[in-house]
Amino acid sequence: MDFSMNATWSRAVDLVRDNFQLLVVIAGVFLLLPTMAAYLLIPDFQALIDPTADPDMVAERMAEIAAPLVAVGAIALVVNFAGYGAMVALMGRMRPTVGAALKTGFVIVPSLIAVLLLFIIIYMLGSIVLIAPISLLATAGGVPGLAAIGIVATLVFIVWLMARLSLSMPVLVLEDTLNPIKAMIRSFRLTSARQWSILLFWAVIFIVYMVISLVVTGVFSVIAALAGTGTAAMVILGLVNGVIAMAIGMLICAIAVAMFGQLAGPGAERIEQTFE
Repeated sequence: MDFSMNATWSRAVDLVRDNFQLLVVIAGVFLLLPTMAAYLLIPDFQALIDPTADPDMVAERMAEIAAPLVAVGAIALVVNFAGYGAMVALMGRMRPTVGAALKTGFVIVPSLIAVLLLFIIIYMLGSIVLIAPISLLATAGGVPGLAAIGIVATLVFIVWLMARLSLSMPVLVLEDTLNPIKAMIRSFRLTSARQWSILLFWAVIFIVYMVISLVVTGVFSVIAALAGTGTAAMVILGLVNGVIAMAIGMLICAIAVAMFGQLAGPGAERIEQTFE
């Protein structure tokens, strides 16, 4: 099947609008609450994610709170993945009940974690393959500019890999499989024909998200600073970032479902209904 950015975006917006009330509830429970919990339960969480913070200070502080950081992070990852899976199921063509969608979300969590781990392994191996020869050339030839080329190549590779694997979750949810390798291979096949258009589409979505997120969090960080460094400030920051997580989570899931529907074509059940 062909891929159209405009059609995917329009379909995604329709999916969010048609299922908005249920999506808000699911996203609120599985995305908003864990985000707020991270701000309230992890000491100095805002300082840890501040890009302008001193790296040495961040590393030292992370070492001090490694145990609660890992525990909260692991729980949040599982809860987030369950929420994403539930939202994808809810917007899929089978139109399940909320209970069935939530069950699907929790069932696919181990498979999603496996996909994430495999993604990290592939990314690390690919980065080594890209950077190693460029680094050797830069060292042997004394050309420092080659290092920058290696960094750019690695960034392009990770975005490309993310784009190629972006349909793994819809495959797991909508094609009734729990095999992460099968889902990743299926995603690669679905995105193969228009991989660069899909990469560009996701890159634009990511850039827009980053700009909006930086502006919104920047404004509310000032408001939180005026509230002091206590619980009130953490609630403000947690709420704002949680709402952003809700919005981007609903949109990303809708885009993934819309893209999957466009590239995979109508499901067998829909074809059967056409002839009944």
